[in-house]
Amino acid sequence: MYLETPQTYQIKIAGENFNVPIIQLNARRAIALLMVIDMGIRFGDIVGDALAHHFAQARPDIVVGSATLGVPVAIEVSRRLGIDKYVVLQKSPKFHLADALVEDVRSITTAVPQRLLLDRRSIALLQGRRVLVVDDVIATGSSMAAAIRLVRRAGANIVGAGAILTEGHAWRTLLGDDAKLVTSLGHIPQFDIIDGVATPDITTEKDAWTDAQALLTKRLPQARSAAAKSAAGV
Repeated sequence: MYLETPQTYQIKIAGENFNVPIIQLNARRAIALLMVIDMGIRFGDIVGDALAHHFAQARPDIVVGSATLGVPVAIEVSRRLGIDKYVVLQKSPKFHLADALVEDVRSITTAVPQRLLLDRRSIALLQGRRVLVVDDVIATGSSMAAAIRLVRRAGANIVGAGAILTEGHAWRTLLGDDAKLVTSLGHIPQFDIIDGVATPDITTEKDAWTDAQALLTKRLPQARSAAAKSAAGV
C-alpha cells in the first residue's frame, strides 16, 4: 500500500511550476506522483500545446496513448495537431478485445503485472502510418516499451515518443535505441527515505545521466590506453 507523505515536490513543466504530492512506495523509496486527470483543463492546454509544438515537424498521422493516464495526453496533442482520430492501448480485457494484440508491462505505480492491448480494428489506423506515442510519465520505461512494440507490430512507423515527465533514468536502459525517440516536458527524480524525509536521489536527477555519460566518455580513452600499454608490456 502506497502512503502519501506531507511533502510535495515542485516540478517545472513547459516552463511553468507545479506542486505534486510525494508518495512513499516502501520504507526506503518514494516518488513524486503526477495525476494528470486531477490537474485541470488549463494543465491539459499547456501540455497539449507544448508536445504538439515539439512534434509538429515530425508530421505524425495519428497519436497513440496508453490507458488510463496517457489518454488525456493523446486527446490534447491530437486536438492541437489537427488530427481527428487517436488510438488507445487498453489495460482492461474488455469483451471486444478478446482477439487483441497483447504486450506485457509492469509499472512502478502498480503492484501486479499488467498488459497493454491493441484492438485489431485499430490496426488499419496504424499500418504504414507515422505514429506519435504519448504517455503521462515515463519511469521504468516498461509501459512505453510495450506501447512501442504493439504499435510496431501493427505495422506503424514511430516518429516520436512524448511524455509530460520522465522519472529517473532507468527507462533509458530499457528502451535502448528507442530512448532517442523520447521528449518530455519536465523531469522528476526518485526519492530516498532518510530519517523519515523523502530526499531526492541524486543519481536520478535530470542532469545525472548526462554527467555520467560525460564521465564515461572521458574515462573510456584512458581505459583503452591503459589496456594497450598493458598488452604491450609497458
